[in-house]
Amino acid sequence: MKRQFLADLEPGDAVDDVFFVLEAEGPGNGRRRPVSLRLSDRSGTARAVIRRDAAGPSGDGDAAAGGAVPAAGSFIRARGRVERGRSGTVLVLTGASLVDGSALDQRLFLPGSFRDPDELSGYLEYFRTEVYDEDYACLLSAFLDDGDFMARFRMAPGELRSHHAYLGGLLEHTVSVATLCQHLLVQHPRLNGDLLLTAALLHDIGKVEEFSWQGRLEFTGEGMLWGHVLISQRMIEERVADLGGLPREKELRLLHAVISHHGEPEWGAPRRPQSAEALALHHLDNLDAKLKGYFEVIEGGRDVSWSELSNLFRRPLDEPRAADRALRR
Repeated sequence: MKRQFLADLEPGDAVDDVFFVLEAEGPGNGRRRPVSLRLSDRSGTARAVIRRDAAGPSGDGDAAAGGAVPAAGSFIRARGRVERGRSGTVLVLTGASLVDGSALDQRLFLPGSFRDPDELSGYLEYFRTEVYDEDYACLLSAFLDDGDFMARFRMAPGELRSHHAYLGGLLEHTVSVATLCQHLLVQHPRLNGDLLLTAALLHDIGKVEEFSWQGRLEFTGEGMLWGHVLISQRMIEERVADLGGLPREKELRLLHAVISHHGEPEWGAPRRPQSAEALALHHLDNLDAKLKGYFEVIEGGRDVSWSELSNLFRRPLDEPRAADRALRR
């Protein structure tokens, strides 16, 4: 069990725990320079160096005393001490042995949703019961009753950078979009509620295969080449085939809502929305993504009244609460 987190370490602390290697630079010519690493866990990042003249442990894969240099993208058990360097604290390591990342709980190494995943899964189950069309209900069950799929769905990020870019972000975003859809159905009862809720619950399922989350969030090969919109289409079509097919009109309308939910081709939509349900899903998906993105920009801006220009919106964002906090001091 991981006990030490980078943000809590102070100069003088002994270090003996597992971290992810974000960056690694070898010793250079003559091996006179120490190996330089950038380590990370869910609390943040820290610089580390491996002393090449150390007399530390030298088991299999140990980088101390002339062993192999850990590669970026690997997990290591780091042993050493925290020291104060010229540019801040640095972990001076006497040993670093490779660890199998597949056996580690990634929630210890990556930021996650503040919301309880079990509570969010409960909302997902509730929305499933609000779909009364038997064909759409069977399709939802084909996904939501699949334990392997749900394990990935609960862990996947919603994005890599712009919004919900943390473990559990996909589940959180999906529940939020479905909630907005349910509210909209009260105001616009002419909408096909079964179609809209089913599309809301399935619109981003391709992200379980678009992204990977081993130590860092990044695209998979399929994610880079296809993107989650087309992956979602493929996944739905495969489940429909497993079920023996849906009435063609229902399948087409659902797939249209899913593949058009980004709205415009330049935003990644193969088709623009051409039905009321597709239009509703597009705008509610975009609303949740943009508002979440706004608050993430503001929360990262400290006590400033206006955010930086470089952000999801490409313009400064107002944060009136920063002025309120300043007045209370």
